[in-house]
Amino acid sequence: MNKLLPIWRAFNLRCPACGKGALYRRYLKPVALCASCGEPLGEIRAEDGPAAWTILGLGPFLVPVAFMVSMSGAPIWLTLPLLLLGAVGVVLIALPRVKGVFIAVLWIMARP
Repeated sequence: MNKLLPIWRAFNLRCPACGKGALYRRYLKPVALCASCGEPLGEIRAEDGPAAWTILGLGPFLVPVAFMVSMSGAPIWLTLPLLLLGAVGVVLIALPRVKGVFIAVLWIMARP
């Protein structure tokens, strides 16, 4: 089996085994069992790895954007809230996908 296919499925918030069932039942809460294939995804413990990888991955992009916005000369009362909302939005969008990839990699490593 291609090792990248489960990672792509999980990035798209689907079960890494079959690609049909949902990976999460809530925002970051994995399903106990895949509704389609019955794979026990709830047993995979991602812990704090996805949060750390999200911050490490987005930091190099968000810091230069924040620097350029702060040097633009626009009023800080306008730029600071917009920058904060943008950064939080990007993190909230990226975190489930990074966690999905993390779960898929752990799932691949646990397979015999």
